Amino acid sequence: MPRPASLLLLLLSASVLTLGACSRSPKEQLAYEHAELQYQINVRNAELARSGDRPAMPVEVGSAGGGE
Repeated sequence: MPRPASLLLLLLSASVLTLGACSRSPKEQLAYEHAELQYQINVRNAELARSGDRPAMPVEVGSAGGGE
């Protein structure tokens, strides 16, 4: 029968490996941030279009000019 210290070490190791595998690479993080920003722009444009303040401005992917 395994000792309690061994079980604790095994549980801790499994937790660290599981959490470490969930992190994003720098490119994935950048893509996530871009998608979040684009979503916020789209929401704001939709609200403006509904209110009739001004026509919604379509935002094309890659039109920000900050690409690689």
